[in-house]
Amino acid sequence: MYIFIIHQNSNFKALFTGTKPTPTTSATSTKTQAKTIGASAITLVEKKSGYCKALVPNDWSFTSISPYVGADIFSADKTIHAGWGIAGIYKALYPTTESALTYLQTAVGYKDFTLTSAQKDLGNGFYIRDFSSSIGQKGEVIYQVYNFDTSFYVISVYMASANNNLWDSKGALALSSAISIRCVSQLRPTTASVDYSSSDPSSAADNPEVDLSDQWTEAIMGYEDVYSPTTGDHYEAPLNSYWAGGPDGGGYYRDLPNGGYEKLSEGFGDY
Repeated sequence: MYIFIIHQNSNFKALFTGTKPTPTTSATSTKTQAKTIGASAITLVEKKSGYCKALVPNDWSFTSISPYVGADIFSADKTIHAGWGIAGIYKALYPTTESALTYLQTAVGYKDFTLTSAQKDLGNGFYIRDFSSSIGQKGEVIYQVYNFDTSFYVISVYMASANNNLWDSKGALALSSAISIRCVSQLRPTTASVDYSSSDPSSAADNPEVDLSDQWTEAIMGYEDVYSPTTGDHYEAPLNSYWAGGPDGGGYYRDLPNGGYEKLSEGFGDY
């Protein structure tokens, strides 16, 4: 389980600016002209557990258990893992983010966890690094640090991994799943007094990290996350399904049941 305890927070870069395109529909183009996401796209569904939710393939599992400071996503065959966790860290024990990440990832089973790239700034307080391990999986961690005082800080970590031989082909889905995780926690400074019973993981007031997915519009390892503005359905679409000459301008489109096409919005949307 990807859960952290308090102890005595790339291959791509996110775009955190700009306005999402306004979705429209059209039935003016013919099938011979069309380029839609079709069966090449991976359908994602919203799953909830504890005070968390995420967008994942339907046959994947999503869990968060008490004390609700972490969440885990696993593919059906356990070859892909994504997760989130938050922990309080004493600087005397783990004075750097590198040492904290190594401790936390090792504690959840990533033996010989090793950071293999320099830290990259994603904006809005988030950073990303590649990692490897000796359990046959590698991936990336995205993290944010909240400083409290000279002796203590909190680190929130999103991670994605896959078997070494699958990372290049399946890493995009692992990363998409990790980025989509939205959780409420009382460990963050601004949400220390949040009421779990009435909290909303998609509310910035209850979850200040919602902008990691809310404002993500950059392609991930050959795929882009898109959604239907009318149905709310989410997809991970390959970049080669982009229709530059679409009826409502360049973008990703889906076939409508009764003919025509709908231009999809990019990103994760307000799910």
